[in-house]
Parts: sequence; C-alpha cells; structure tokens
Amino acid sequence: MSFPVEVAQALYGAWRFARLDRHALQYFDLSHRGVWRSFWAAAICYPGFFVLMLLRLDDDTVAQSGLLRITIVETIGYVIAWSGFTLLVLGFCRWIGREDRGFDFIVAYNWSSVLQTLLFVIVSTFADLALSQKVGIDLIFAANIAVLAYEWFIALVVIGAGGWFAAAIVFMDVAIGTIVPAIATNLY
Repeated sequence: MSFPVEVAQALYGAWRFARLDRHALQYFDLSHRGVWRSFWAAAICYPGFFVLMLLRLDDDTVAQSGLLRITIVETIGYVIAWSGFTLLVLGFCRWIGREDRGFDFIVAYNWSSVLQTLLFVIVSTFADLALSQKVGIDLIFAANIAVLAYEWFIALVVIGAGGWFAAAIVFMDVAIGTIVPAIATNLY
C-alpha cells in the first residue's frame, strides 16, 4: 500500500474512532512498519502546532525573545512531548500486562492527533475572532473536553484494560502536554 493511501486510511480510522466505532482499529497499519510510519503524523500536525503557537504568543514575548528562538524551543518541546508520551504509554502498557496493545494504541493515537490538531486550529481561530472572551474560552474548553473523551475512547478500545486505565493514559497525555510546554515557555 502506498504511503498516501495508508495516511488516508489511517485518518479515516481516526475519524471512525471519533464516531465511537469500536472497530476503527482495522483501518490502521499495526505492523512494526506502521508504528514507525505513524510518527509522520507529527510532521503532518506540525504546521497546526505552529499556528497554535502563534495564536497564543503575545507581541511582547515575541519582541523580547524573537520568533526564531521561540520556534526552536517550542519545536524541541514538541518532539519531546511526542516521544515522551510514547515512552510513558509503552511502559504503562507493559506494567498493566498489555504490552502487546501499546504499539497499537500509539498508531491510533498518533493518527488521531491529526484530527485533534485540526480541531484545535479551527476552534482556536474562532476563539481568537470571537466577539467575547467568554465565548472563546467556552469554545476551547468544549474542544478540550471532546479531545479528552476521544483519547479516552481510543485507549479504552485499543488497550482494552478498562475505563480507569484509559483515564490514566489520558492523564499521562495531559501531564506531558502541560509540563513540557511550561518548561519550554520558561526557556524563552
């Protein structure tokens, strides 16, 4: 299967998970090759990540640190977050006796990140243009809740260890997604 077809199929699988399809995993390449190729999702998501970074930066921060420095630091944090979450999940899956499902989850999670990033770019753009700050905050809050539920469902179905274990994986993602950007922000 060609790579563009594989990407399209994986994104369709991610969309099926968003529609609460418990059989969506069939659309992903779960081979070793498929695991490695799923990290191309990070490259696909990067332009969205960059847009989200620009939307949250204020003029004073850019003037003080420079856009190049901010971009370099944020990009390093981006790579660390993608890798760190993968390592946490694989270790956690080994710990709970589901090591064989850890890589399957990473494949589904990586490709689902494309949809998540797209959602956040759309919502953040609308929030930035919203007539009131409260509307913008509410939109971002709703998107965050939807993404957390989406990730929880993927973890529940793919790892198959129950709701509490799926919640633990979502918590790990939130922790990495909070700690790494906080550290990065303090470096510029």
